[in-house]
Amino acid sequence: MIEPTANKISSNDLRDAVASWLVAPSGADCVFVPAIPSTLRDPRPDAVGIRHTGGQLGGDFEVIAVEVQLSTKKLVSALGHVSSHSIHADRVYLACYLPESEFSEEQMNVALHLGIGLIRIDHELVCHRSVLASTNRPIPAMRTELLYQLGLVTCQLCGVAYSLSSADNDAVFWNEIWADRFGRLRNESVYDRRYLCPDCVRNVQDLSSSAPEDGIDSNFEP
Repeated sequence: MIEPTANKISSNDLRDAVASWLVAPSGADCVFVPAIPSTLRDPRPDAVGIRHTGGQLGGDFEVIAVEVQLSTKKLVSALGHVSSHSIHADRVYLACYLPESEFSEEQMNVALHLGIGLIRIDHELVCHRSVLASTNRPIPAMRTELLYQLGLVTCQLCGVAYSLSSADNDAVFWNEIWADRFGRLRNESVYDRRYLCPDCVRNVQDLSSSAPEDGIDSNFEP
């Protein structure tokens, strides 16, 4: 628990509080909350969470982007800026430090109109979701680029997002023919690549090792 001190709340305190809310089961229940690098391109969120939504039968996930503010001053302008994150995030939130009050009805109506969620951070730096963010339709290439800047990639087979820094036995494929077809070869080097997560690499290897040598299933009956 962060110990807030009167009149000494910083943006870093708020970002830490939001990061805790993103991973909490009672909050957004995210599986990843990667650190935000200083090199992240605009629009630059203060916090990002990756929430698994596919259940047991799919690897679907949501990218949640959050901006934080020390107050609700110029909230409408802030909401306009937060909406820019819809190009790369499935849900976007504005988190504001409101130690002794709530968002006004007018503020919540504006957020609802824009499809932006609101998070109130109280005097104990505990987050409360006041408005649920709507689901966006981000630009796929920009969503993928944001993930990569955060050290995450998407498995091309099962669709899960996973961390490159902590992955063991994953696989990367370099698509030279594809890159050449679209004029993206530079000095005979290729950068077009696709990733398979460790689970899919293992599953493919298991399938390959268990396949009959002649390629015909001995249990198959025409």
